[in-house]
Amino acid sequence: MGVTSSQLCSLLTKFTALNGLNTYYFDPKTNAFRGSWKLKIYCAIHHALCVLALAHMSYSTLSNMRVSVTVLTIGGTMACCVKSCWEKAQGIRKLARGLVNMEQKYFAGRPSGLLLKFRYYMKITFCSITLLRIHLIQPIYMRRLLPSQFYLNMGAYWLLYNMLLAAALGFYFLLWEMCRIQKLINDQMTLILARSGQRNRLAKMQQCLRLYSKLLLLCDQFNSQLGHVAIWVLACKSWFQITYGYEIYQMVAAPKSIDLSTSMRVFVIFSYILDAMNLFVGTDISELFSTFRADSRRILRETSRLDRLLSMFALKLALHPQRVVLLNVFTFDRKLTLTLLAKSTLYTICWLQSDYNKLKA
Repeated sequence: MGVTSSQLCSLLTKFTALNGLNTYYFDPKTNAFRGSWKLKIYCAIHHALCVLALAHMSYSTLSNMRVSVTVLTIGGTMACCVKSCWEKAQGIRKLARGLVNMEQKYFAGRPSGLLLKFRYYMKITFCSITLLRIHLIQPIYMRRLLPSQFYLNMGAYWLLYNMLLAAALGFYFLLWEMCRIQKLINDQMTLILARSGQRNRLAKMQQCLRLYSKLLLLCDQFNSQLGHVAIWVLACKSWFQITYGYEIYQMVAAPKSIDLSTSMRVFVIFSYILDAMNLFVGTDISELFSTFRADSRRILRETSRLDRLLSMFALKLALHPQRVVLLNVFTFDRKLTLTLLAKSTLYTICWLQSDYNKLKA
């Protein structure tokens, strides 16, 4: 079952609305996005609480660089989410509505394929593990970092982190759905071009190209609407890699200098690996997007009946970005993940070298 089936789409929009990302939700009974004044009031209160939580944590963690940078990166994500929630254009809502309409009108009930199914269930699994980790085990770990006003600080941290997690989840599944639609259009085009003697071949091909043109517009909208949020989420994930990596190296280089129980040391290592895998999964779906786009070009190039209609669309396809591009600057792909992991490791080692004498003492 596709991720944009009525029940799953409704669940996702309600989860993002619960964390203050949107003032609307998807109604499976009417197959439409609905907004309400009650939800707007809820989001306004939620955003006010997030601002207060951010101000409180920023003030209470000034002496702790590690936590203060974490709060800064989560705060940047929160600011982008609040802005997109209240903007008049409602670009993300239009993007989601366009994808849902295409899914339900043309591709409902069609299988996604093993690659997309695997990535869908893998992301759901990682998201569930992260929710459990943050709400059940993270408080035990954070107690030594924020001993004063612990419960207030943890409530503020949960409020901010849940918004970060909802933003990352929404970004992933919008990209996942674009990959699904692109794959199904490719399959349909392959079938039409392989059977040259079928009726209404030209009309069916024109319909495929119209759908692909709509998808290209939605892809451009995705790149422009979600670029800022994605950059802040990547910055936050990279900082988590640095801080957890610092403690792992500290366990190896100066184990007596870190006051962590064996279970918390396992938690730190597990969190480091989980965040790295989350980064990899996020960019892995982007690599799949690029693969499907390359398949589209190959289908148009290899057909033995490359008429004028296909030639014009092939030119149009060549003028669009072949990958997911954030803010027209950063290419969101596996290379970006490896670069972030390498830079994070390098910064962690430099940080540990500067503190090594103090840790040994």
